[in-house]
This record gives sequence, C-alpha cells and structure tokens, in this order.
Amino acid sequence: MAETYSLSFHTIGEHQYAGTELETGYGFQRAITIISIPICILGLFGNAIIFCLLSCSIRKTNFTVYFLNLVVADFVVLIYYVIVFVLFLKALPISLYSLHLMDLAHTFGFNAKTYVLTAITAERYVMIFCPAWYQLRRPKHFSEIMCTILWGLSGLLAITLYCTCYIETDALLKDTNQHCESTKMVRVIINLLVFLPIMVFSTYIIFTRMLNVSQETPLRRLDITIVATVLLFLLFAASVRIIEIIARWVPKIHIPILFLTLHFLDAIDSSGNPYLYLIVGYSKTKLDSEKPFQTLLERSLLDDGTTQE
Repeated sequence: MAETYSLSFHTIGEHQYAGTELETGYGFQRAITIISIPICILGLFGNAIIFCLLSCSIRKTNFTVYFLNLVVADFVVLIYYVIVFVLFLKALPISLYSLHLMDLAHTFGFNAKTYVLTAITAERYVMIFCPAWYQLRRPKHFSEIMCTILWGLSGLLAITLYCTCYIETDALLKDTNQHCESTKMVRVIINLLVFLPIMVFSTYIIFTRMLNVSQETPLRRLDITIVATVLLFLLFAASVRIIEIIARWVPKIHIPILFLTLHFLDAIDSSGNPYLYLIVGYSKTKLDSEKPFQTLLERSLLDDGTTQE
C-alpha cells in the first residue's frame, strides 16, 4: 500500500523539510485555509459563468478564444486548491501518489495560464503596432492552433516533471530520476526566461500606448482588461514560482506559512479574473436587464476587427 501523508503546504513544496516546521504557525495556516475555501468557490462560480457566456452567448473573436482557454486554466487551478485546502483543513491522510497527481494538475493549469496570457499580450501587441501585417498574414484559426500548442506544451512539461521527479526508479531505495533537476531547470527557463519576459514587455508597451492615447482615439476596454489581468497575475500568481525557485538555493525561506500565503495569493488570482472582466466592462451606460453579465463581458473582451467567421 502506498505510504500516506497528512497533507500540508509544507509537503506541497519540498518533502525533505519534514519535522517540527510542519507545526509552525498552524493556527495562522488554518485561518488562511478557512478564508481561502469560499474565495475559491466564488472563483469556480465566476469562471463557470464566464465559460458559459464565452462558449454560448458572446460572439467569437480571436481574443475571446484565448480568454476561454484562460478560464479553463483558472478552473483547473481552483479545483486543485479547493481539494488541497479541504484536505489540509480536515488533516486527512493522502497517498504520496495522489499528492503528486494533484501537483501535476496544478502545474498543468498554472503553466497553461501563463502561456495563454502571454499569447494574449503578444498578439495584442502585434495587432496594435503591425495592423497591416496582422490583418493580411494572420491565419484564420490561429488562436485555436496556438492554444492547442500551448496546452500541449504545458502538458508535456507537467508529465515530464512527474516522470523525472516523482516516479521512483528504485522501489527499495526510492531514488528519484537523476534528470529531475534538469527538468525543473528547463521549466524555469521556459516559464521565467521565455514566456514571462514576453508577457511583461508586451504589456508594458500596451500600457504605455494607453497612457499616450489622444482624446480623439477611444481607449479600448480590451487593453484595460489585458493589462489588469497581467498585473493581477504578476502580483499574486507569479510570486509563487519565483519564491519556489529562490527556495531551491535558500532552503531557510522554505517556511510553511510563507508558501501557504503564496498559494493563497495564487488562488486569489484565479478567483479574481472573472470578476475583473465584469468590473472592466462596467460603465454608466445602461445594461441589458435580461443579460447584464453578457453585456459587461462583451464590453471588456470584444474588440473590432477580430471577429472570426
């Protein structure tokens, strides 16, 4: 039978730091967990509404395809957190195999969210600054193709990480694969040295353009949505990965309370995105009383010139 563990955010990070640190600040960890569960449930509810609207009611554009995939990625991350928070609160034992599968699901969703958000910012950048090339050269179903590739890349990295770091190469010695560190380094390079700089650069240029828009040129809400979503991601979600990387070289900062707080912020990011879209879409203009959420979402995500036939 697989060995079981009492689930904590200490084990979600690195398992080798077991011991007295597990009990450090347990009351604070429990309080954050209790607060996190309703936030995640609200996030699941909000993402479900946005998913239904984007799938069935909102006219399809190049960017709504991306945001639909972003919603799915957020949903995967939130399901992971709901399960983890509940298990942590109940102090239920969980097998190491199940724990690794849960980590795999979180990695899959988080990576996909990072890649899709990068694609959104990069495509918006190209659309704004190279409009002629964008209109003439962009493939018809580029958004769908790109999202498929990005989900595939996310899945490939997650599975490779699982195979190299979690599958035991020796059932008796329980030695992990020697390629584990190389796999983690590849993930760091792809996420933080390739996708994140593209996301930050594109968002910065879009934001700079927003500041310089003249009174004759209306400020597009889509740009506000993109910039706000990226800022929310950088402030709340990206910090988790950055601190995890730092902790690999500075083990002393690998504290359960710190990592629980960072995961709590990650959950806030995935929970807050659907409500951010609705807030950006709000204005003093009267809403359609029969479809208020649809009207708000259309204002924040739709943009002229991107409709797909």
